[in-house]
Amino acid sequence: MEITYADVAWLAEGYELGDVWCLTFVWGLDEAEALRRMGTTEGSIRPLTYEELDDEGLFPDTVLAGRLGGWTVLIERGGRQAIERDALRALSTATEVVSVLRHDHATDNFVYARDGETVTSFNPMIPAWRYGSDPDRLVDAMRAAGFDPARMPGGEDEDENADHPAVGGALLLAVRLTRVVLTPEVLHGPLLGGVVRSAV
Repeated sequence: MEITYADVAWLAEGYELGDVWCLTFVWGLDEAEALRRMGTTEGSIRPLTYEELDDEGLFPDTVLAGRLGGWTVLIERGGRQAIERDALRALSTATEVVSVLRHDHATDNFVYARDGETVTSFNPMIPAWRYGSDPDRLVDAMRAAGFDPARMPGGEDEDENADHPAVGGALLLAVRLTRVVLTPEVLHGPLLGGVVRSAV
């Protein structure tokens, strides 16, 4: 299956999840275990739809989880708790995690973590500034997703990714790494939810 920007455009260019959201893909864990590793209380885990989350104003403390092949996707509307240090360490222990944060009022972010540590993390608007234990691990995949890994702020080619938002490139990179695509049908289908109280 060829994955293209068209597969993620509905999220990158639209406001289905609002203007702040985080999608975190965790390999090999079921929905309940992923929610528990994030710090949800056992008694709060229950079937929950995105419509209920939205209509009842349960975000940002309530996180949704859905299964996509061998991956579980954690869906945060208005939150970013999955990429906080402790949660990311717990989620990625003995497995791997790919996460994309969209934040229209601050900074977008892409994170790849494995075995409890961040391997590479970067702001999609400044892909040259990468952090982690192996910041160049995904350079080839970044290029294939449309990023220039050497791009610095204030460079000559500010409009390099003007054909789609930077968060779109991060989403494209994420789905190419995981080989799974979050669709509207998955988002609006049966999901599992749990409350993760923010530490801030």
